[in-house]
Amino acid sequence: MPKQTSRYTVSLNSGDDEVSVRTIAKALTPEQFAELLEDYANAYSSDFNRGKETGKFLCRAHRTLQRSVIVELCGIICGLANQTHTDPRNASAIALAKNIEEVVNERGFGAFV
Repeated sequence: MPKQTSRYTVSLNSGDDEVSVRTIAKALTPEQFAELLEDYANAYSSDFNRGKETGKFLCRAHRTLQRSVIVELCGIICGLANQTHTDPRNASAIALAKNIEEVVNERGFGAFV
């Protein structure tokens, strides 16, 4: 498992190779990012509190980047809202995603300042 060596890098293999988190982020396509997010959620049994903790770390990001993260995450949620197949395991989460999509469609994100 990769080990974090600093806030900005992760160490691969036995710690010999370090790679920048930014380099990884810039290299990912939307499909690869979806796979990464899925694997992250699966590996760490992600839940609301873990997401909230991540959000607290993002509070130190530049304000424009915070907005970008929120817009991107809303897009991901809206993408999930539009699936045609649900079952009892994800039905309530998809219903919430549909509600969030309604709010986004009604309010938007405001002017970019």
